[in-house]
Amino acid sequence: MEATPTQIINYFSGFKQNLVPLFQRPYTWGERHWRTLWEDVLAFYGSGSSDTKSTHFMGAVVTMPARSVPVGVSKFLLIDGQQRLTTITILLCAIRDTLGGEDQVPKRRIQNHYLTNDGYEGLDFFKLLPTQGDRASYAPLVQHSGAELPDSQFKKSYEFYRRRLRDRDDDGNALDARRMLEILESRLMVVMINLSDNDDPYLIFESLNFKGSPLEQADLVRNCFVFIYHARKPAK
Repeated sequence: MEATPTQIINYFSGFKQNLVPLFQRPYTWGERHWRTLWEDVLAFYGSGSSDTKSTHFMGAVVTMPARSVPVGVSKFLLIDGQQRLTTITILLCAIRDTLGGEDQVPKRRIQNHYLTNDGYEGLDFFKLLPTQGDRASYAPLVQHSGAELPDSQFKKSYEFYRRRLRDRDDDGNALDARRMLEILESRLMVVMINLSDNDDPYLIFESLNFKGSPLEQADLVRNCFVFIYHARKPAK
């Protein structure tokens, strides 16, 4: 097991796929969660050049290599962090579709580098692959096909961020979608926890997400570090 702080955008870089396991719930985040992420990002919008090193910590993301045939993109089971990574994906789609015609370079970066594995087909095309029941609603959003999005939490989240991107800043100016992209790329941090092939992903998921009332983000972070401590503690 390895635990390393990293920018969350690194989960979308390179030819890889984060695969949501079957035992995970579908995408369920709602407006309270979408608004919290938006406010976390917007807090950096007006920061000047003297504040280039400040970041926002979003908790831990737990993955492990997926057993697959040795072709295509590298695949990782997303044990914990599905809701956060999915919401970042949706926000990237909203920024992509808000950027103007003169912003083709950042548009291509979002579409071909962060959302999809350019040059691959089928399921390997997607950087993040939800559970099977979510894929029909998720795929049109990422593929940018222009088709009407089916009713789903993905569509609701996308429309929420599209509305927010039409807001004004404190000076009454239109928000700059390129600036929002830069914040996503540089200011949002997580602890990257990589499990080994010998770890049981379902048991780890259960240990991080106790059954009962939903845990707050601080609880999930604390549970991650407690788990890491006990996993690394030498046997007596």
